[in-house]
Amino acid sequence: MLYKQPRCSADVLVAHGRPSKPALPRRFTVCSWNWQKCKHKDWAAEFAQLAQAADLFLAQEVRRSSAVQATMDGAPYHWDGAISFFSLKEKNPIGVATGCVAKPTQVTFAAAAREPVLRVPKMTLASLIPVENTPQPLLVINVHAINFTGLKPFENNLHRAAELLLDFNGPVLLGGDFNSWNAKRRRLLQCVSRAAGLREIAFEPDVRTRCLGRPVDYLFVRGLKVLASGVRVTRASDHNPLLARLEIA
Repeated sequence: MLYKQPRCSADVLVAHGRPSKPALPRRFTVCSWNWQKCKHKDWAAEFAQLAQAADLFLAQEVRRSSAVQATMDGAPYHWDGAISFFSLKEKNPIGVATGCVAKPTQVTFAAAAREPVLRVPKMTLASLIPVENTPQPLLVINVHAINFTGLKPFENNLHRAAELLLDFNGPVLLGGDFNSWNAKRRRLLQCVSRAAGLREIAFEPDVRTRCLGRPVDYLFVRGLKVLASGVRVTRASDHNPLLARLEIA
């Protein structure tokens, strides 16, 4: 094992920041973005602009250094994160993070199979978020799917994410970096999402980040009306952020 990981499941989840609202508005904006471990010098400025537009933020490859966490805490969000591993040099936690103007009532995670060579798992984070003027919360699932493996571990990763919403009858938002870089992975993602009653949000023009010609970042919804969607082209990461304006149906 090349990277240090949390000692037990109790050490995987982290929380920080302050919510700015008691509940998520029924009409809200979501942003999903892989931060590429915040390597680029323009990352903080890009994030600050996106945070001004979004009520809900799904981030992948979050390297939670003191400087990055300070930037995150400058946004009007409560943050929950699931740590996959710690960086070798600075020992900073790296994983997924979900930020929201309202604090979730419940947060859980699921770990995928380990990536080969580095032996680190990819994380899926699920949050139940209260919504204004409705007793039914929104289930938000933030995924960073396993990458350098065969099809079976990828399929298991998707099924574990889908299992988080099986017994939930309310509105669902599923998003993140799915590493769906070939036709078989793409078809599996479509099959699993349809079986879970989810529909894919379309982007036009579709300038999502691609690997081997296929997009890797997605947003899926159930029980939500899509009012608008778009992709922001950036040099602050190797992924372009996805944005969508949604309304609880």
